[in-house]
Amino acid sequence: MSYINKIYNLCRVVCIVVLSMGMFQGCSDDNDVPYTTGISNEDWTEINDALIEGEILMFNFEAAAEWTATSDAEWCEVLTPKGVSGTSTLRLKVVPNPTLKGRSASVTISVEAAAEQVLLTIRQGEGDIEHGTGTYREVNKWVYEYMSEMYLWNENIPQLSLDFSIGYQNFLRSMLDGIATFDNVNQEDGGVINGERIYFTELISNAPETRVVGSNYNDSGIMGMSGAKFDLAVGGMAVGLVVKVVAPNTEADKAGIKRGDFITQVNGITITESNYQSLASNVFSGNVTVTVNDVTFDNGLATMTSRGDIWLGSSRYVDPAIYKASIVNTPSGKRAGYLLLMGFDINYDEQLIEVFKQFADGGIDDLIIDLRYNPGGMVLSSTVLGTLVAGVEHKDKVYMRTTYNSARMATGESGEYLIGNAANPESEGYENIAKALETALGMKRVFVITSGVTASASELVINGLRGLGIEVNTIGQKTLGKNVGMEGIRKEFLRYSFTFYPITFYCENALGFRDYSDGFVPTLELDDANYYPGDFATGSDYLSGAALLWIDKGSKPNLTRSLSESVVIQTLDVIGDRNVSRHMGGSIIMREK
Repeated sequence: MSYINKIYNLCRVVCIVVLSMGMFQGCSDDNDVPYTTGISNEDWTEINDALIEGEILMFNFEAAAEWTATSDAEWCEVLTPKGVSGTSTLRLKVVPNPTLKGRSASVTISVEAAAEQVLLTIRQGEGDIEHGTGTYREVNKWVYEYMSEMYLWNENIPQLSLDFSIGYQNFLRSMLDGIATFDNVNQEDGGVINGERIYFTELISNAPETRVVGSNYNDSGIMGMSGAKFDLAVGGMAVGLVVKVVAPNTEADKAGIKRGDFITQVNGITITESNYQSLASNVFSGNVTVTVNDVTFDNGLATMTSRGDIWLGSSRYVDPAIYKASIVNTPSGKRAGYLLLMGFDINYDEQLIEVFKQFADGGIDDLIIDLRYNPGGMVLSSTVLGTLVAGVEHKDKVYMRTTYNSARMATGESGEYLIGNAANPESEGYENIAKALETALGMKRVFVITSGVTASASELVINGLRGLGIEVNTIGQKTLGKNVGMEGIRKEFLRYSFTFYPITFYCENALGFRDYSDGFVPTLELDDANYYPGDFATGSDYLSGAALLWIDKGSKPNLTRSLSESVVIQTLDVIGDRNVSRHMGGSIIMREK
C-alpha cells in the first residue's frame, strides 16, 4: 500500500471514531480520493507486440487526473504525450524495424498525484531475442552500461545481440557467453569446472547463497564435516562424522566441539554409511544431541574415548574472518606464529593488527598464514596483511597494481596499493594500512597453506609479497588462479538490492607479474583429503604439521610418507565444508556509481 493510501485510510478511521463520539469536526470523505496509479480500465497488457513493418498503436484507459506519457526509445514515439482526466487514448507510432531482430521500448504513464507510475512494454520483431517478461529490464540495462564501460574485456560488447527482457542472471550469462565467442577473450574470467564454464563475474540480489565473512547466520556453528570410517584397535570399523571447522563463539564452540571430534550418533540414531549425509544436515542446523568421541591412533588403528552426549544448540552469530591465532613452539625451540584467516574484510583489520602485535610481542621466528579456506575478499584488507608481513623496510613499495581495459588504460587510469601507505585507488585513504606498520613483523619469509579454494585477495598475498622479494613457501594444493579483480556497485530495483561484481582489472605485483590464472603451484604439494583432521597449528594437522616441521628443521621436508602424527583414514563422499565454502569473489574494490 502506498504512503498516500495509508494516510487516507488513517483519516477515514479517525473520522469514523470521531463521528461515533458525536464530535466530528471536519474530516471529509468526498470524491477527491488519493490513488495508486490513477489508471483503470486499460486495454493494454504488460507486453504489447507491434508489427515489424511499423504501425500506429492505440490504447484506451480511464485517467483519474491529468496525465503524461514518455517512451525510452526513439523508434516508439508517443503521439499523445499528455491528456486530461476521464476516458483517454494513448497513441504510439512504431517505425519499421529494419534489423529483423526483436527490440523493445518502455512507455511510462504518470497521473498527477498518483503514488506510482504505469509501465508497459512495446515489443517489435520476430521474437528472436525477446523471450522474457521484461520484469528486470532496468536491471539488465544497468548491468549492460556498467559492463560496457568497466568490464576488462569490453571491446566486443556493442556487437552482442542481447535479450533485455529475460531474467537478470540469464541476461548476465548471455553477455559473458557472447563475449566468449570472440576467441574466448574473457577466459581469465573464471574457467571450466567439471565441463561447465564458470564465471567470476556475478550479480547478487539481496543475499548470497554461500557464506560471506562478516555476515549473520543462524545454525550450530559447525562449518565443515566429512563422513569418515577407520579401523578400531579393538576390532571392527568406526563410521561417523568428523568435525573439520568450528566457528568461534558459536553454540558448537561453547559446547566444546572442536576440529577432530568424531560424532557417532545424532539424537540417539547411530551414524551409518547410508544415513550420514542426512544426519549431517541436522548437525549443521543445530538443536540436536550428538554423541562425541575423542580419537587417537596407534599404527593406523584407532581408539575412541566417548565424551558422552552433548546438546548442540542453534543461535545467530557473525561469521568472523579470524578463526585462530596462536604461537607454537617447535621441538628445537623456534617460535612460529599461526593465523587461520577465512576471508578479507576491513571490519576485521583492527583485530588483525592486534594479532600481529601479539606475534611481535611473542618474538616469533616464523609465520604461518593458513588460507586453505579463504576465497578472497577486499583488496584493502589484503594490503593490510601484506603490510603486517612486509614491514617498514618495504614502506611505499607496490603491493598490488591494477590494470584495466584498453579504453581506461588509454586515459592513463591505473591504481596502486602500497605497503604502509593509506592512499589507494578506491577511497580517500585507508588508515589501517598505515597503522599496520606499527606492529608489522618485517618477515624475510612466510609459509602459506593453500588449497583449490585459495583465491583472489588470498593469492594477492602470495604474489604481492613475492613481488617485494619476500620468500613465500606455499604448502598444500594449487590455488584457484584468480589473477583478476572486481569493482563492485550496488543499486536498488523493484524494492530489491542488487550488487554487481564484474571483472574489471588485472592484479599485478611490483614486478609486473600477473600470469597466475592457472593458480600457484605449491612449493610443497600435499593433499590432506584423506588424513584425519587434527587440530590447526599442531603436528596432528597434516598441513600445519608440514609447515612446523619445515620451520623446525630449517629445510623443506621430504614427505613421501605420512607425518608421524598424521593418520590416513577412508573419507566418505564429501558432505561437509558446505558452510565453510564461502562466497567466491575476491580482490574486491567497491565503487560508488
